[in-house]
Amino acid sequence: MKTSIKFISFLVLFLTMSSCDDILEPTPYSFTSPENFYKTAQDAEIALVGVYNTLTAGDIQGQGNADSFRRDLYEMLVGGTGEGVVPVRFANNRGSQFGTAAFTSQDNEINFTWFFLYAGISRANSLLENLPDIPNDDFNGTRKVEIEAEARLLRGFYHTILTMMHGAIPVYTRTDENPTKARQSVEEVYAQILSDYEFGYQNLQNRGPLASSVNKWTAAGLLLKVHTYLASMKINGLSDFGYALNSFNWVDADASYGSAVTISQDIVNNSGYGLTQNYDRLFRESTKSAQAAEVMFAAEGSSDASQQVITIVVNNFIPQGNPIRTGAGSGWTRPTGELFDLYNSDDFRFSHNISGNLGGNPSVLDVLEIDGVRYYQPRNLPGKNAGIMSVGKYRMKDPAQKNYAPWASGISFPLLRYGDILLLRAEALFYTGNEPGARAILTELRRRSVVAPALVEDLNAAYFNPDFVKELQEERSRELCFEIWRRFDLARFNIYDTTINSLDVNNGFYNDDVVLLQQNWIPEKVWFPIPTQQIDLNPNLEQNKGY
Repeated sequence: MKTSIKFISFLVLFLTMSSCDDILEPTPYSFTSPENFYKTAQDAEIALVGVYNTLTAGDIQGQGNADSFRRDLYEMLVGGTGEGVVPVRFANNRGSQFGTAAFTSQDNEINFTWFFLYAGISRANSLLENLPDIPNDDFNGTRKVEIEAEARLLRGFYHTILTMMHGAIPVYTRTDENPTKARQSVEEVYAQILSDYEFGYQNLQNRGPLASSVNKWTAAGLLLKVHTYLASMKINGLSDFGYALNSFNWVDADASYGSAVTISQDIVNNSGYGLTQNYDRLFRESTKSAQAAEVMFAAEGSSDASQQVITIVVNNFIPQGNPIRTGAGSGWTRPTGELFDLYNSDDFRFSHNISGNLGGNPSVLDVLEIDGVRYYQPRNLPGKNAGIMSVGKYRMKDPAQKNYAPWASGISFPLLRYGDILLLRAEALFYTGNEPGARAILTELRRRSVVAPALVEDLNAAYFNPDFVKELQEERSRELCFEIWRRFDLARFNIYDTTINSLDVNNGFYNDDVVLLQQNWIPEKVWFPIPTQQIDLNPNLEQNKGY
């Protein structure tokens, strides 16, 4: 199967300006060549939608099957991090290899996520190459440079996910570059990423033209994300496993954390983003307005069936039960006892992220109604030794209110949100010598989730660790569990091995199955492999160690 970037042709996509959440999901319109297409500002907008489309594409040019953030890429990044466990009876299901660390270089999902991300890069490059030829007068105000900045930010993000997954990768900034380029060092990769994000930071508006557009603060947040990632990789010394291109020895950690302090202060002072009042509204199908207050970048799903923009969360990350009757899921991933133990019962995030199941009988379940949309409430969870224990992170509405398949969801997966910004700022403050300021930020974050009559001081006392970095790592898991950054956190803090190997088979109902993950785990799997199919197409790609 030819899935190299070499074989990506230019796909022109019709721009749909939907009134439902302003979803950036295109409908296929026609195929043509770039030189015959880029004539007007509207053409540039259409091409930009194609760049966004990579985030939640079901397929690209007929290849792949939800290998974007629609499903597979999300499952790859969330699975196998110690927060969830795949029960043995589900270990042979699609995607389970990521939860059990049984993935190999021959997995189709790894091959297609590579292909999808490079397709997004190629689409961005095609737009960026042809944009200068469109007359400036055809654009309103500064829109031309904003389109360039959006495309560069998305190109930077696709490179970021690729390099955080695989380490050294080929960098593409033009469509006419050699498709058989060798891997470039992570230093070269991040130089390009930082350049793309910085351009977005300087040239984008506070909010984009659509609710789901990236903006100045998306760029700032991703810059913050990269600076803290680089600094922590240098400080904590993740092994390059004998492959020098994956080394982070070149990083100036002090400079990176210093930049992180400055950028995060700008976000806090000027972005207009904040913590949405109710934590659970960040992860439901219908609560887009609450998400907009905090989420700075998302893989957008839509409840408008005409948009055909679904996300697929049903297998792993919602309470187990009957999807047709209660809006429940398969329960292929269950919480570990270790995640259960991280929480205090006075923390709302506890009962939301780790819940009972939904079963199959809606008549015995409580209902939460939000703006006329019904959500069945999971059964009470008596403890971590109960077989009904489920991942409760995401919630699908009552299937009777859907005009699309009950297994599909309109959930928008948060890729970057203000809660994470606060945690990254706390990290940067600590490493630049301001531990009191860092701890104050943890207090600010916890204040949202404390359950009355408890006080935030009670959570601070319950969660206190004299080792601030350890407390920060645990707080990131409490706040961001089953989001995409946990795998990268374990890598950059160099705690992947200890996290996996310390899972206790006796700690909770499903923990006896962590043995699958522990048996398959080797330290080199902190990096995903280069897909064998891509090496077949490009023999200049060297494989990561351990595969």
